[in-house]
Amino acid sequence: MLACLFAPVFVYAADSDNDGLSDEQEAIYHTDPANPDTDGDGYFDGIEVAHDYSPHLAGGKRLNEDDFDHDGLNDWLERWFGSDMGKSDTDGDGFSDYDEVMRGYSPASTTSTQVFVRKVVVDRSQQRLNFYVDGVKIHNFPASTGNPGTPTPDGEYHMMRKVAKKSYVGPGYDLPGVTWNVEFSPMYYIHTAYWHNDFGKRTHSHGCVNLREDDAKVIYEYIDETVPIVVTGETPAGYVVGT
Repeated sequence: MLACLFAPVFVYAADSDNDGLSDEQEAIYHTDPANPDTDGDGYFDGIEVAHDYSPHLAGGKRLNEDDFDHDGLNDWLERWFGSDMGKSDTDGDGFSDYDEVMRGYSPASTTSTQVFVRKVVVDRSQQRLNFYVDGVKIHNFPASTGNPGTPTPDGEYHMMRKVAKKSYVGPGYDLPGVTWNVEFSPMYYIHTAYWHNDFGKRTHSHGCVNLREDDAKVIYEYIDETVPIVVTGETPAGYVVGT
């Protein structure tokens, strides 16, 4: 008789549309709890989420290709950082989730303490600049580093100063009005380069790291003295990636 009194009771999460996502999970992913296939692509929402596909976008789009709330963080990153895929400012502190993550703060908490480690990695082999937060790659920008004879120096650095606009003058070049300059070693900068469009394809400088205008502005805005700048990889011997 006593065994009957203490028989286990199993409680199952409600899944109104039987799509593999509980109603509670539907709220997290902002999918329709009354429709097993929110985006109408022929796959249940639960199957899509389990394999990191977007339940909102048809055509085989993945979570990292969707930004449901248009805040700058894709849905995969929202899940990683614990923010709300349907709110651009999860904690309601006046800063977007993307802005907080890029500055190292939690988008799901109003704490004023930085909780995520950030890092910039310049890959000379691939001619890319990557911005990491909490070990996750947030940005992957095409870049142009120093040419074989004047390579961008490898090693770990930190921002020394920022200059919104400056001129670069030297033997054979005079480049005024260069924007978003971040000095990471004496005379070595991350900055824009309006004089070419070879980013991600080949080297193109006397040692600085060239970026497109919008990309350089992101680095300028979010980098500070606490963010390591790591230069790694081999400078392409023939200027072009893969040589």
